[in-house]
Amino acid sequence: MSDLAEDMELVVSELATNALRHGLVLDAQDLRRSGTEPIRMSMIRRGSLVACAFADPGSAAPVLRHPESLEPGGMGLHIVESMSLRWGWNPMLPCGKVVWAVLKS
Repeated sequence: MSDLAEDMELVVSELATNALRHGLVLDAQDLRRSGTEPIRMSMIRRGSLVACAFADPGSAAPVLRHPESLEPGGMGLHIVESMSLRWGWNPMLPCGKVVWAVLKS
């Protein structure tokens, strides 16, 4: 699966960055429910498909936004979308979310 390595590295980097930047920004209610829940990463391979998922304690949904032309950053989910077969997110109970992407070799 060496042909997938560079794309997967970039997707993992973007999802990890988003989990750190946005998933750890908790309001008081989230803090009471989550405690000190870490960010977790999982990868699963099924044939030619590889799924990467990041769980974080934040409850805010990831947003595919359109930053201003001179704004640094804000393109991470566009990169994930363009390099993956599918991507999305799911809420976790009692709090948190999982953001995932599937790539094909």
